[in-house]
Amino acid sequence: MSKTVNMIIALALVSLFPALTLYAGLNAPTVEFSEEQAIIIATDYLKGSPTFSFDGIEDTIELIGVDTIRMPNTWSVTLGFESRHAGYGDRTDQILAQVITEHTMVIMVSNGEVIHAVTDDVFDELTETLQPVDTSLEEAEQLALDWLMAAPTFSFDGIEGSMNIIDTAIAESYPVQYFVTISFSCAQPGYGDRTGEILAQVITDHTARVVVSSGEVRSAVIDDTWDEFTQVDEANDGILSMEEAFDIVITYLREEYTEAESLELTPDWSIANLTPENLVGASTIEYSGDGWTITISYPVVWKPTYSFEVEHTSGFTWSGTVDQSGTVTETTQ
Repeated sequence: MSKTVNMIIALALVSLFPALTLYAGLNAPTVEFSEEQAIIIATDYLKGSPTFSFDGIEDTIELIGVDTIRMPNTWSVTLGFESRHAGYGDRTDQILAQVITEHTMVIMVSNGEVIHAVTDDVFDELTETLQPVDTSLEEAEQLALDWLMAAPTFSFDGIEGSMNIIDTAIAESYPVQYFVTISFSCAQPGYGDRTGEILAQVITDHTARVVVSSGEVRSAVIDDTWDEFTQVDEANDGILSMEEAFDIVITYLREEYTEAESLELTPDWSIANLTPENLVGASTIEYSGDGWTITISYPVVWKPTYSFEVEHTSGFTWSGTVDQSGTVTETTQ
């Protein structure tokens, strides 16, 4: 056979392969998925999704609806469910409102795979990210109230019914930010979880500024000093507190006076607020126990100097001051 004929045959075979391949593809068997299978796949995905797996309530899952998408083997499955707290995704280490929350998740299943899953039109379960959303004023204020009520400071000793919204400012941003100012009262002074601390039994008023955006609380600061998110007193960093000054005086007295060698503050001691009702510029606190009476007076200013009067039933008396450097100065005559 001549080289020319061989070449013609070879070219004919090569040109035939694409057609054979295309023909084989057109006749290849395809996998069919039913609507029922799509619902099962969507439900299984929901159970393992970040939001539901964190605190979803198992017996609350319900099918809301199924829509056919103009794509082969593709459905949009809408499921409803409830969670034990507010928020989305894995909320480990977050401060959460203890409230049953209803959710709706839309899950798109194509050829047996989940290609889209969004909860409440807000949270993308696949990427675990919040979608920008405009929260209404009423929703923002309610979120701020619920969050602050569940946070450590109020939940420790907040007075029920004392929480009120003072003002809400709206920032012109996208998404919108709401700055919600809330007043509330606690049964004792201080911030956060004060378990184990010796506290004055005095009603303390607070003001919190809570920032809400995209359906989430972004920050919360109480009295312009306490970060309720991080539980850190940032504004007062470096300021000697009354409690710290009290410890300094007790240590000083034990080291300098034999009469005070056994002086020690215990949970059995009582604490009283002796500040006159209409006096707002100064405070007086009295500690008493084991025969001791220690009275602390100080002006309500940024960096106060604390004045101490110490008495014991044995006849021992002492007075002095502690400044912000922690220096003790005796004033006993």
